[in-house]
Amino acid sequence: MPTPNELEQYLVCNFPDKEWVGQKVIQILVSDGAIPAFSSAAIKLGELTRDQDISMDDIKNVIEMDPGLSSDCIKVASSAGFGARRISSIQQALMIIGMEQIKRIAFAMGVMKSFNPFKGKVDWDKFWLHSVLVGRLTEKVAEAYRPATGREYLAGLLHDCGKILLERYFPEEFCRIITVAQRRRCSHSVVEKGIIGVNHAQLGAAVCASLQAHPEVIQAVLHHHGPFGGSEGKPDDKKFLAACVSVGDALANYAQANITGARVINPDTPIDQLSEWRFLRQYRMSYGLELDLAAEVAATEQDLKAVSG
Repeated sequence: MPTPNELEQYLVCNFPDKEWVGQKVIQILVSDGAIPAFSSAAIKLGELTRDQDISMDDIKNVIEMDPGLSSDCIKVASSAGFGARRISSIQQALMIIGMEQIKRIAFAMGVMKSFNPFKGKVDWDKFWLHSVLVGRLTEKVAEAYRPATGREYLAGLLHDCGKILLERYFPEEFCRIITVAQRRRCSHSVVEKGIIGVNHAQLGAAVCASLQAHPEVIQAVLHHHGPFGGSEGKPDDKKFLAACVSVGDALANYAQANITGARVINPDTPIDQLSEWRFLRQYRMSYGLELDLAAEVAATEQDLKAVSG
């Protein structure tokens, strides 16, 4: 568990009258049970993403530590989205649909079971569709540049988790943010600092730190709204995954898979003209990118249907 001083680095506030928000967030995150923790299995999976040489047995053994998580993974793997096969064990699921897919399912289950609804006047089903879709898209984009580690999907999945903390512990401010953003026709992140002194990316990074996420995941969540300006010399590798998350977020918004007003984006703007995509041009695309956005949305809907069905 990170210390208050360690959490403060993510919650820098330039408004003295709003510094109480960051202090309250720190109190929330260091209090036992304030934010439901991942299961021990989900935490262990996050730790395993540090190791490039993990095996199927490693993944199987971790998931089987948590009977509920194991059951959820089997349920999703048995769904129509994966061919409606009859699957009775994690070992069988791993053999049929693969280690990477099982890791994605386990991450999604760990997150969704940890952060459950909610009171705000928001379409939370759309929020989860957005989160899981951005996880998938982040992984797709990042894989064009480097082999997947599991951190890519988790960063996309968690990128907006700060909004959950806002809704749960600052409901009046959360509703005001939504109302003001809709009135101004701008994104939530544009008005958040004016209302609470920090934005949901900062809150999300602090949440990820408290959940013992990988440092690269924390940095990706913290920086997923940029800025992604051009750089001279060596690219800023700390923002590589953040840029992948941001591209995934933009694609999800192009597909209108998000809660109302979360990110206002001009549908006529080509994806390759966004600052986050221009940032990624600094890196060599070693593996190529083939992406069918409609198919990714449909697959995500199938995943969620299987989870909730």
